[in-house]
Amino acid sequence: MKKFLLSFLFLFFAFALIAQELPFSGTKNKKAEYYFGEALKSFQLQDYPKTQNWLDKALALDPNFIDAYMMQAEMKKDNEKYPEAVALYDKIVALNPDFPMSYFGRSRCYFALNKYEEAFNDATKFMSFPDYYQKKDQITVVKNNADFARTAIKSPFPFTPVNLGNMVNSPDNEYFPGITADEQVLIFTRLVNGRDEEFYRSTKVDGKYTFAENMGYPINTERNEGTVSLSADGQYIFYTACNRPGASGSCDLYLSKLDGNTWSEPINLGPPVNSASWESQPCLSFDGRTLYFSSNRPGGYGQSDIWFTNFKNGRWTPPINAGPEINSEGDEQSPFIAKDDQTLYFNSDGHPGMGGVDLFYTRRAADGRWEKPKNLGFPINSDKDETCLVIASNGKDAFMAKEGADTRGGLDIYSFELYEAARPQKTGYAKGIVYDAVTKKKLGAKVELIDLATGRVVIESYSNKASGEFLVCLQGNKNYALNVGATGYLFYSENFALQNQSAVEPLVIAVPLQPIIAGNKVVLKNVFFDSEKYDLKPESKAELNKLVQFLGTNPTVKIEIGGHTDNTGEQGKNGILSAKRAQAVKDYLASTGVPVNRLSFKGYADTQPIADNKTIEGRAQNRRTEIKIMP
Repeated sequence: MKKFLLSFLFLFFAFALIAQELPFSGTKNKKAEYYFGEALKSFQLQDYPKTQNWLDKALALDPNFIDAYMMQAEMKKDNEKYPEAVALYDKIVALNPDFPMSYFGRSRCYFALNKYEEAFNDATKFMSFPDYYQKKDQITVVKNNADFARTAIKSPFPFTPVNLGNMVNSPDNEYFPGITADEQVLIFTRLVNGRDEEFYRSTKVDGKYTFAENMGYPINTERNEGTVSLSADGQYIFYTACNRPGASGSCDLYLSKLDGNTWSEPINLGPPVNSASWESQPCLSFDGRTLYFSSNRPGGYGQSDIWFTNFKNGRWTPPINAGPEINSEGDEQSPFIAKDDQTLYFNSDGHPGMGGVDLFYTRRAADGRWEKPKNLGFPINSDKDETCLVIASNGKDAFMAKEGADTRGGLDIYSFELYEAARPQKTGYAKGIVYDAVTKKKLGAKVELIDLATGRVVIESYSNKASGEFLVCLQGNKNYALNVGATGYLFYSENFALQNQSAVEPLVIAVPLQPIIAGNKVVLKNVFFDSEKYDLKPESKAELNKLVQFLGTNPTVKIEIGGHTDNTGEQGKNGILSAKRAQAVKDYLASTGVPVNRLSFKGYADTQPIADNKTIEGRAQNRRTEIKIMP
């Protein structure tokens, strides 16, 4: 059962004895009063059996001794014997309906027993007394939580969690899952033998996760590791490690990169991200440029808050608090920013919920501020602590740690379909393998995803040098250019026209890189012209600037720019149009300082088709701008 408030301090009883204005709270029986004093002394010595014995003696002498019943009720409540505590509070209410603290204590017991209507009513009753302000903050929490919970259980959301099974879960506790954008890699924390937190990794094969294996050194050590966040492509992990030599605080954030098939030696992110305080539970944005995390560093709104830092000019900026819309006077932890970069999930014990730690979500408004958080509702949130949630790029598949009827032991990792109202916008991804077009050898290459509307590089990453694999996230309603390049090769160009698509399906592509050898060609898929015109459209500049960089990196390379059309229209006009388009590209390159003696152009019209002109798709491929390496 959740402990939603700190235990009520028994200093209250001393106050109750002094504050005799509370009707019938004390006793006129001197012997009973003596026994009650002895009970207080025994309680201070933590001798609870003797405390109970003294209280029994006091009540035997005065069966109407409210303070004695209150001490008994509070002891039962703090030992989570809630039904027994309620029975004692009932007795107090029967003796004196105007004794305020009985409603205060009983409301908390009712809440712990999931009797939310009764908890709300008792909290409301307590707040009707003129002196309720002495416990205003505590009772407000009870009332707000009870009000939310009594409504939530009447309107449950769809929730059908599926245990990931014995390949992932074990008799130990598993929690804090992290997944790649394609859901092919799952990394999570396992509490081994009840004392050592380590990371385990499972991969998906034929739609099912394989047996989870310990990630080993250098990620796992003899100390605890926990709360991992994977980059969308699985090539980087950010995680928490505590009590490490040279650390800034008790727990710091670390980074490791997958170098081929081996994880690099972890790097402490250092100041200003890590501080002398506690930093934990990182989450990396889809583009790898923003890191969210939880910290109790100074400057927050509560005990622990959600903060974020941005990666700019090769370093992490000073962290910024996520603000009072998200952070409360309580604890906010375990942030997860969805791939849409607009929806943030987190846990909190400071916003109204089912009690204790619940899961919430908020969306980024047009002005950049976060909207008021929404509780994910019942039964995703329950009378137990719900602490972590991750969402796949499709916005639908969710993973969380919980205790279920079919648990393998304690906390297990479950998957479920998140109900529609709480989903982020669906995003997709482009996944590819980079290889030498001649030898087929897998290559490590630089990968850039560019927003054609702004020319901004949205994602910059590298393919794995062992597997050649890369993955970049794609958001709907945008047009992207993909540029892949490696030393000694022509770059590869691809276009993702998603301007009118709010949902994005995953794309899988092969990326053969052509060696820089005379005669080899590459199509510039992000050079655009209006129909029957040869003026370069502004969106073309991003691609052409990449070509300028390529020529700068390879100063001896000479190229021919070839213009090509489909077979519609007049041959003569197509020849002129293709030549003028090729010349427009040459003129742009020359305007940036590329020597003209390295540039030539030619219009080929429809004489070199690369696809069938009988289809719309084929004709679109044939209308292209191409570069060829010249001798």
